[in-house]
Amino acid sequence: MKYLLSLGSNTGDSMTNLKTAINKLEEKSIFVEDWSSVYATSPVDYVYQNDFLNMSLIVETPFEPQQLLEKLKEIEHEMGRVKTIEKGPRNIDLDIIFWEKGSFESSDLTIPHKEAEKRLFVIFPTLEIIGSTGGFSGEKSRLDHILETEQDRFTGQKIEKLCPFKIEGEDYGWKNC
Repeated sequence: MKYLLSLGSNTGDSMTNLKTAINKLEEKSIFVEDWSSVYATSPVDYVYQNDFLNMSLIVETPFEPQQLLEKLKEIEHEMGRVKTIEKGPRNIDLDIIFWEKGSFESSDLTIPHKEAEKRLFVIFPTLEIIGSTGGFSGEKSRLDHILETEQDRFTGQKIEKLCPFKIEGEDYGWKNC
């Protein structure tokens, strides 16, 4: 099954944290099909913290949504994530944004992610790669529409595309990242 994930980090070496998380995904049978560039973004909600590095991934896995959430929480735990402040600083944050089969709801998981349409740090990296694997076209149309018609919703959010992400030492576009 295909999913679109959002990754973020704002403590420690954030670029290394993103790479470590991706390696751990692969170790848990969550295979990366495509990835966005890395974006520097301002925090949302709890704004008294460092900026984040964010990116999006399209992954393929045999896991149902609840199983995938458990694997993502395992990775966060293995990487030492500790929640001290709701929406506060974190070395890694892994979220399920979309699922190829549409929607899913449980007590601790909602797909599509409830906050995705409110956050540039999800929208920009997602739009960069969405549709590359032939899926999520409805979600792409919705995000494009939001960016075109609801700019006021993003007041105060800053985002800057830093560089394409590198996997296994290969450079996918820009240098010095």
